[in-house]
Amino acid sequence: MAHLRVENLSKFFGATQALDNLNLSIESGKVNAILGENGAGKSTILKILSGVYITYSGKIFLNDSLVTFENPADAQAVGIAIIHQELNLIPHLSIADNLFLGRELKNSWGILDK
Repeated sequence: MAHLRVENLSKFFGATQALDNLNLSIESGKVNAILGENGAGKSTILKILSGVYITYSGKIFLNDSLVTFENPADAQAVGIAIIHQELNLIPHLSIADNLFLGRELKNSWGILDK
């Protein structure tokens, strides 16, 4: 069972501190929820864990191995991805197309495989 652990995670946006020494442990196969008021840092945590934000202090471990992500593709490669809360990412695409945006299936010729 995969285990994701965060130790002493902190993040600043200029002079504003969004996270202050966060410690968190998440196991796969279980329902996990991050709750808090607006501005509590929920989105910041998820964006760090999914490789959107790459500058922060603290450590992220996956199965007790230290990991760093340079971009969302790095996080997705080890099974970490988020679905952003925006209601209409691309309005003219279907729900399925929006969910797989950036992870589309392609056939051996590189053509989109619906």
